[in-house]
Amino acid sequence: MIPLQDLLSRFKNLTNTEKVKKELIVGVVKDVTGIEILTKNIIFSKNIILLKVNPLIKTEIALKKHDILNKLRRMKGVEYFINIT
Repeated sequence: MIPLQDLLSRFKNLTNTEKVKKELIVGVVKDVTGIEILTKNIIFSKNIILLKVNPLIKTEIALKKHDILNKLRRMKGVEYFINIT
């Protein structure tokens, strides 16, 4: 029988994947546009990133959406996103 401690040790390195994905998206948006957005303003709906931000910021991000998505596609864990709205 496997001791409980050994069984639970597998879960020590797990992270909050949604939080990590949001932080990666924030970093890419900042890198491409120079705009900082908060992780709490990012929502996922299937393969789409929804942003709850000012319309001016949303427009700037939409103008560079292609570049942002290209960078995300090269990153493990967020490569499946197909759109930003």
